Amino acid sequence: MREYSIIKLESSKLNREVRIFISLPKSYSKTDKFYPVLYMHDGQNLFDDKQAYYGKSWGILEAYEKYPNLPELIIVGIESGDKRTDELTPFKFRFEDGEENGGKIDDYFDFLIHTLKPFVDKKYRTFKSAKNTGIMGSSFGGVASTYAALKYTKYFTRFGCVSNAYFPFQKEMIELTKQSEIKNVKKIYLDVGTKEDEKEKYADFYLESNQEMYEILKQKISPEDLKFKIIEGAIHNESDWEKRFPEIIKFLFNG
Repeated sequence: MREYSIIKLESSKLNREVRIFISLPKSYSKTDKFYPVLYMHDGQNLFDDKQAYYGKSWGILEAYEKYPNLPELIIVGIESGDKRTDELTPFKFRFEDGEENGGKIDDYFDFLIHTLKPFVDKKYRTFKSAKNTGIMGSSFGGVASTYAALKYTKYFTRFGCVSNAYFPFQKEMIELTKQSEIKNVKKIYLDVGTKEDEKEKYADFYLESNQEMYEILKQKISPEDLKFKIIEGAIHNESDWEKRFPEIIKFLFNG
């Protein structure tokens, strides 16, 4: 089975030590090849159930064992900390308890682009160009990946946006998307389940906000480069994201 390693990087922007989870392709040690890179949010939840916050990972290592023809990638997971909500969202908002959150996503991308990516590109045999670099995540991680498609296509061109939690700041996200050129994009994948939340009201928010975002994106992106799926019965957890991972990766990196 593929393995993963953990490194630690200091971030003055995020004011924390960030654990980075890295999985290399099975062929990495046997060849001199260079590889595309996929950066993923919530890195602790990707490879190992023992590291995952809720005891269940995305099962990415197992996916590569089960489907050996998946695109060969260096996968780099960025651990989310106590300030996850602030770091992965572009706008300030309030939960029902009234506490203000969000709005520090550019600090997060500053760390990713100016600290993490140079480290990865120096240490490993990577294709450094944006056309060979992707970013992916779920929930607020999906929001962050969408935001990268709107603001950071100088560094990323392949975007996996899964079970996206747009609705707390839907108006602002829609306005930003309408104003953005969204150029240099290779692929964007979006999806949403019909059971993202136990409360029907919030499950509807997920569906409606993702549909609205897709309607705007499809006016800006070629049909062959944009995929949107509504997944019947899918809920908001790693077990369901694990099921979708192989298809998403093939869409993002095959072609």
